[in-house]
This record gives sequence, structure tokens and C-alpha cells, in this order.
Amino acid sequence: MARKTAVVWAAEDTAASLHAQYRAEPEPEVRTRLHALWRLRLGEGPTVAAAVVGVGRRSVQRWLRWYREGGLARVRSRRRGGAGKPCFLTPAQQERLVAEAAKGVFGTAQAVRDWIEAQFGVLYTVAGIYTLLERLELRLKVPRPQHPQADPQAQEAWKKGGSANA
Repeated sequence: MARKTAVVWAAEDTAASLHAQYRAEPEPEVRTRLHALWRLRLGEGPTVAAAVVGVGRRSVQRWLRWYREGGLARVRSRRRGGAGKPCFLTPAQQERLVAEAAKGVFGTAQAVRDWIEAQFGVLYTVAGIYTLLERLELRLKVPRPQHPQADPQAQEAWKKGGSANA
């Protein structure tokens, strides 16, 4: 038989309080944790609480460890993943790229990549350029392609209700 999970609950973390916080939490990741803690506070074990919440038992045990280390503040503050890899460009270089893109200089990600390499000596992959552009909220805006033999006057005449040849 498994031994009972020993938790020293803070006085303000009653079952009713945890339930209210769980119901009011807007962030899904934190809401799941609070739901599990509420179920634990009701006297259920980590395995049962995990099954009810829909996560693994080890996740519930990890959240319980966070609670023991720092209470609900610690449980709420933890985030998945890390900070990520830092950008290859400095903030000043990023500003310069944004200013250059605002002029409409770039038509393709390859053009952005070549410009960054020429200006700053930093190598990016094309996929990395798309990630950088998304992070900086930049859009490559180019006009729709036109066929070299297209005749704008004939197209306008056609739009106005007639053939250009008639």
C-alpha cells in the first residue's frame, strides 16, 4: 500500500480557497496545477488527482514539491520551457533592420539574410530569418507578380466592359 502524501498546507490554502482560485484562474497551465492541488487538499492521493486532472502522477508530484518549496506563489510562477536562445543581433542592429524593412527594401527572406550578412557579418538560415521577422513583427510585402507580356491598358479596358481589341 502506498504511503499517504504528507503536505503542510498554509492556513489560507483551504480546500474552498484553492477551489475558488482554480475556478477563477485565466491561465490554463496554472489552472491545471491549482485543480490538482485542490484535489490533493480534499484528501486524494497524487495518482487519483493526476487521473482527474488529466496529467501524469509525476507532474502532480512536481507541483506538490513546488508548493512545499514556496507555496502557491511558486506554483504560479513556474513556466514551461526556457528563455530560448538569444538573438544573434543586438537591439541596435534589430532597430536598424526594422528601419530598413520599413523603407520596403526587402522582398524576400533571402534578401534580408544577405543584407544582415553584409551589414553585420551575422549568418542566419532562411528559416532563422523567418523566425526573426516574426519576432520583430515584420512582414515582407511585395506586389503580386505580373506576366512580362501583360498589357495594363488592355486589362483596364476589359474591366470597363469591353474587349481591348474591339
